[in-house]
Amino acid sequence: MTPCIAIIDRNTLSGIALRSILWETFGNVEIHLYNTMDRFIADSNRHFIHFYVDSDILFRYIDEFVTLKNHTTVLHEGSGAKFIKEGFNVLDLSLGEGELKSRIMQMQLVSRYEQQMDQRRRKNAGNELSPREQEVLVYMVKGLINKEIAEKLGVSLPTVIFHRNNICDKLKTRSIGKLTIHAVLSGLIDINEI
Repeated sequence: MTPCIAIIDRNTLSGIALRSILWETFGNVEIHLYNTMDRFIADSNRHFIHFYVDSDILFRYIDEFVTLKNHTTVLHEGSGAKFIKEGFNVLDLSLGEGELKSRIMQMQLVSRYEQQMDQRRRKNAGNELSPREQEVLVYMVKGLINKEIAEKLGVSLPTVIFHRNNICDKLKTRSIGKLTIHAVLSGLIDINEI
């Protein structure tokens, strides 16, 4: 059964934007968007691993989520101190896209994704990255372009492109979000360096 993420948000545009960020970051999960709790309940035959819930909806349906605190992130503009005090993760929707991505990766959802990455790593044990590929990956995650990576490593541009292709082939993705998660979870880079 495919793992799913539920976004329950009255603001459809906000929900669509969040879904786009989550797809870019966690491409191997299904992401379902609901604008009411009734629609979510009507479609509850899925294996949800995490819930992103509008703060007003959460407040009205607190009993539904209180036992799922570890799997629920409250969508709120501002710090959401009252929700944090109650043990929920809070995603501040007033942050920019880059900050939202960083915050999402820091949250508990990463630990769920880490389990999947560990399974993949075990399955692909022979496909581990070489030390040079690890260096290239770190620079990719930091946002350097091929020419800048070549200059940093003292190699030619085609060599960097060769390494990038090998990295993407071994990790079976070209998504910078997924590559970033791999680098962070593998300990190649600290989340705060990104």
